[in-house]
Amino acid sequence: MDTAQSLVGHRSVVVAGRDYGAGCTALVRAAFDTAGKPLPADARTAGALLDVAKGRGAMRSGIRCSPGDVVFLADRPGGLAAHVGIVTRVEPDGTAVVVHRLARGVAKMRVNLGYPARLSDPSTGKRLNDTLQVGKTSTAAGSLVVGVAALL
Repeated sequence: MDTAQSLVGHRSVVVAGRDYGAGCTALVRAAFDTAGKPLPADARTAGALLDVAKGRGAMRSGIRCSPGDVVFLADRPGGLAAHVGIVTRVEPDGTAVVVHRLARGVAKMRVNLGYPARLSDPSTGKRLNDTLQVGKTSTAAGSLVVGVAALL
């Protein structure tokens, strides 16, 4: 998932001269293409990519992610998949570092599925989940996760 990592801070998803577009699925498509695992041409939205993952039996159960997993996020807790990102690293406490594409560009966020609504560990103060803006409310990223898939 070096491709996703290399695009952090960039507004556009351009790899080896190819412009993948501006959406969150563009980042996932670029990462999978460069890993030699291209996704179906019609999987251009988070919902369509989620359907591919379900069709392949790739949905992951449990609270642990692995590098290369695809994380599906909603626009609101309990909502449908509207966004997608890629896990680039998992810390010992289970917090996943996910690279995703926002309106302002490609960024990293922290997501912990074991504590989806908690921002930090009360005993250590360590950050578990970053916040995402949902309407006028800041929401813990973990509470927006719809599912995780092992598509690689």
